[in-house]
Amino acid sequence: MNGLQLDFNSYIYIVLLIIKSLILPQTIEFTGPTGFEYSIFTNFWDSYLYSAYIFLAALFLSIVLGIFVAYLTTLLPKKINLFIIRIASLLESLPDLFIIIVIQFSVLFYFKQTGIQLFSIVGTAQNRSYILPTVALTLIPSLMIYKVVLFLVNEELKKSYVQLAKSIGFNKSQVFFIHVLRNITPSIILQSKSVIIILLSSMVIFEKLFNINGIFTFLITYPEPEIIAFTLIMIYLPIFIVNTSLIEYIHRKTGQRLEW
Repeated sequence: MNGLQLDFNSYIYIVLLIIKSLILPQTIEFTGPTGFEYSIFTNFWDSYLYSAYIFLAALFLSIVLGIFVAYLTTLLPKKINLFIIRIASLLESLPDLFIIIVIQFSVLFYFKQTGIQLFSIVGTAQNRSYILPTVALTLIPSLMIYKVVLFLVNEELKKSYVQLAKSIGFNKSQVFFIHVLRNITPSIILQSKSVIIILLSSMVIFEKLFNINGIFTFLITYPEPEIIAFTLIMIYLPIFIVNTSLIEYIHRKTGQRLEW
């Protein structure tokens, strides 16, 4: 108000308001387009679960796809292996916005040529878009996981236990999925923090471009301090609990302490 200036009283008021709202979240309200005030829980959970579904699906697919492509790469000759790694590095450097535009244009072009609509390009209140946003959101993290997994696998393949497993009669697939993948899982979980950060930061753009009425759209639409605080905690807390639980489980099973 009245330009950029410090207002200590307003700061204290907002801090107390946020603390009160976190203790009694049912008291959090926002002003709708009509000027009426509504409880945050009027449509909070609907938006929250919508974004959570896309986020979890993209996280799961990026991990599975990254591991599977890394496995296929280990089966190829070294020259082709290096070529694929260079292509992956090039694709990883592409902006998220460029990838979204290319995917949307490709779906539109296919629809124009064949008359068949593969996916909903943007979401509406009656017809939500799930598949295309999830696929687009998966691409960059999966490339990141692919490079990490491939590096870890190549390091593991140099160890003596791999040669021992091959001499016993295990084939490449058995060595990869039974021995190597189990040993690199703690490191993959450790790298998941970076993947989660990429997914969350990308979803802010994705929700706008795909017209997704998700939690970040809700946050931008109603940027009151108590709503921001409550929403960010609801985003962070489940992720923190799951990762902490996985780290503790790995520590008990392997004795390896991972830092969150």
